[in-house]
Amino acid sequence: MTAAERLKELIDARGVTYSFLASKTGIPVASISKALLGKRRLPADELVEICKVINIDLNDFKCVTSSRVGQTSLNT
Repeated sequence: MTAAERLKELIDARGVTYSFLASKTGIPVASISKALLGKRRLPADELVEICKVINIDLNDFKCVTSSRVGQTSLNT
């Protein structure tokens, strides 16, 4: 599972909408959607902001290789 897939799973499990994330992070809804669908890279700063909003600790992710989120895939 890629970081984007895992993050999408966590967002969906919390019932958080992309619109809500956009309003709290300043990241456009389209950018969030594309990143979570694997169609654009999710920069580390955006990942950090999204994780803050949904109360996810980045230390809960384990790094593995090859991802569309930066240069690594984060997997729990």
